[in-house]
Amino acid sequence: MSRTGWSWPLADNETLLWQGRPAPRCYTFRRWKAALAGSLLFLASSLWLFLGYQLVAGDGHSQLLLAIPLPLVVISFFFGPGQLLLARWRWEKLFYAVTDRRLLVRDGLLWARFCSIPLNELTGWQQRSYGTNLASIRLLRGEQPPQVLACLEYPQLLIDQLPGRVQQVGNRPDPV
Repeated sequence: MSRTGWSWPLADNETLLWQGRPAPRCYTFRRWKAALAGSLLFLASSLWLFLGYQLVAGDGHSQLLLAIPLPLVVISFFFGPGQLLLARWRWEKLFYAVTDRRLLVRDGLLWARFCSIPLNELTGWQQRSYGTNLASIRLLRGEQPPQVLACLEYPQLLIDQLPGRVQQVGNRPDPV
């Protein structure tokens, strides 16, 4: 068992060079603007649903007063407070590692999902900084979708373990 709480399936003579996981607060709140907007919409639609329920129960108004805000309450919950809860729950299961041969990612909400990317497939990387020693690293893989390692503390420790041919391809101004 490693210090991250996860044992990596290493091949014979494969060496673990770096392992880590996202910073919990950064990872949970990295999309805080969308979560704030969703939470405000959730509160407003919940109030609308509550008032509609009182009108339907008390005065016998149309059930339509409940049918309109109910989907809005459910959808806004997932974009607001639900997004934060889901990110925190996902953080518990998220681990990263780099060996002398590959990048390893363990993820998954209900079932563990394991991703292994050979280092020779990496073509470059981009960084989005959140502070002095906090950043997300986007690893580029040619035509394949990039692998994002979100909210790493001291990302330079990871970057130092990448092969020399994998160079930075600019910074990312938008969230990765």
